[in-house]
Amino acid sequence: MDNAIIRYVFDKKKQADNTLKKGLLQIEVRIQGTNKCTYISTGIHLFKNQFSFTNGFTCKGVTNALGITAKARRIYNQVEAFVLSEDCKKIEDVKNWKKPKANAGSFINFIRQELSKKDISYDTAKNDRVLIRQLEAFGKINTFQDLTYENISEFDVFLRKTIKASSTLNKRHSNLKHYIRQAINMELITKDPYVHFKMPSKKSKDPIYLTESEIKKITEYVPVNEKLEKIKDIFLFQIFTGMAYVDMQSFTEEDISEMEGYKVIRSNRKKTDEYFVSLFLPEAESIAEKYDYDLPKISNQKYNDYLKLLAAGAGINKNLTTHTARHTYATYLLNKGIPIETVSRAMGHSNIKQTQHYAKLLGKKIIDDMKKLLKETSGSPQPDAYSQST
Repeated sequence: MDNAIIRYVFDKKKQADNTLKKGLLQIEVRIQGTNKCTYISTGIHLFKNQFSFTNGFTCKGVTNALGITAKARRIYNQVEAFVLSEDCKKIEDVKNWKKPKANAGSFINFIRQELSKKDISYDTAKNDRVLIRQLEAFGKINTFQDLTYENISEFDVFLRKTIKASSTLNKRHSNLKHYIRQAINMELITKDPYVHFKMPSKKSKDPIYLTESEIKKITEYVPVNEKLEKIKDIFLFQIFTGMAYVDMQSFTEEDISEMEGYKVIRSNRKKTDEYFVSLFLPEAESIAEKYDYDLPKISNQKYNDYLKLLAAGAGINKNLTTHTARHTYATYLLNKGIPIETVSRAMGHSNIKQTQHYAKLLGKKIIDDMKKLLKETSGSPQPDAYSQST
């Protein structure tokens, strides 16, 4: 289709601003001299001041600006190559720019192709690569024709030989189901083999979090060497910011701004791209200043290994991981009476159900509701049952 004009279009809905709302970056393909056009989403959402028309599109003002720009240009080039190919004869064909050719019958290769197109976190990509290895080891799901209820059931039996946690098993099936749905949407298969398959429960163990007295133990603990001191510092930084490991490791002074006279952290979670904002608590600020806003860098695996030494040294009988700090931050805020909706925004949760899990863990909503009931029936304030229980 040689009469097409291709360009970037940002915030077509005119809803982006510089602080709270982001706009979508799209690629417009238009037939020259007509109103016939279609839009391809890049999956990139930006604030207004992060977008520039330089060289068609350039991202600015964020830590991974170069990566975002590169992703947008990669998608642009792929769309352009398809539009100029023999496979694209009319504007309606543009929507098929990602669709593999009919002879690409390998389902495992399809997963690899889709995975290469995604801009996802390291952990998510790692889980999908594990799925690929397990499908290869299973050996019965190779082509699209192999996606049957019988094979999915046998794959479940195969997985259960090595996976004991129901939540992990559910995650593996969910990943596989995601790619099957992708194949259905792209009309590579017509039936979903999961329609009659009963998914394993995704219920997992309650998250581990620290109490205020345990946080104090870590704060007062004097590490035996400089390495463990750095681990203690970044773990406490996580506790008082609620940042996930990957967000903490990419934290810079650019993430700090002022709002109503207070320093706040504003950023987007690397894993979900969900926006979050919270006060920059003094405990976290002092750690950031100690390292001149360049926190120590360490791999996730090594970090978790050192956290075991930190727990032992501080006298805490819990299995500390990078997730423990984030769980602690959520329960800490809820314990201080911060509304659950506010905690959800501070955590960068995609929905409030994730945050409600912490409230259930604390029994806070039960106690709060019962306190209201007691006040209504007695007509006078009652002792704070929750504060007494903690």
